[in-house]
Amino acid sequence: MELEKLLDFSAAVGKGLLENGAETSRVEDTLTRIIRHFYRGHSEIFVVMTGFFVNIGTYTTTVRVRNRTINLDKVSKINMLSRDIVDGKISFNEAAERFGEIKGQPPYPLWIKTAAVAVCCSFFTLLGSGNLSDSLNSFIVGAVLNVLIWFMRKKHTADFIITFTGGAMIAVLTVLLYAAGLGININAMITGSIMPLVPGLGITNALRDIIAGDYLSGGARMFDAIVVAAALAAGAGAVMYMIGYMSGGKLL
Repeated sequence: MELEKLLDFSAAVGKGLLENGAETSRVEDTLTRIIRHFYRGHSEIFVVMTGFFVNIGTYTTTVRVRNRTINLDKVSKINMLSRDIVDGKISFNEAAERFGEIKGQPPYPLWIKTAAVAVCCSFFTLLGSGNLSDSLNSFIVGAVLNVLIWFMRKKHTADFIITFTGGAMIAVLTVLLYAAGLGININAMITGSIMPLVPGLGITNALRDIIAGDYLSGGARMFDAIVVAAALAAGAGAVMYMIGYMSGGKLL
């Protein structure tokens, strides 16, 4: 086994996991198992939220992860790949080829993502005691929200600004629909519509890292989730306050 090839493959797998929403403990465990299967010598892996170091024998590489999203399908497929490697079901070359297929998997088209977000908002509104009219309004708001997020990410906008703007847009559209008499429970509509922006996976991964003893990564993830939640609350809250103030409390 050529250590340089193993190093490059391990770095690519680790980057694929981190970019798609895997927690740091999962990345370390996966890379450790893959490397130890092909190489019995000394190796070290150190992973944080924004990158990682891999050392195999006399070779070392550093990988910086700047773009992070949530694609648990790719995380699951990479995990299955690592299990097949450890179980000896596939060779190194087969593993590299299969990982290339996973990495090249195209994302879902915009209309599918938009429909999924809209349906998510709609059902969360129903869970929040909203009626069918409120649910339909959240469906519309969710669809607009996803298109807005897609557009801002194409412009490489910072996540804090995306979350703040998304929260503000949700509040504006919801209040306009409510003022037009198209909804009854404004609280349920806003609660359902902001769910796609709530950092649920970030908090979950932070707790998993902390429980696993990765306090640096866990603390960083938890702080990141708190910042996202603060941006969301600030965006929606600021708009709600301004509308309530300008309307003299008649709308809110």
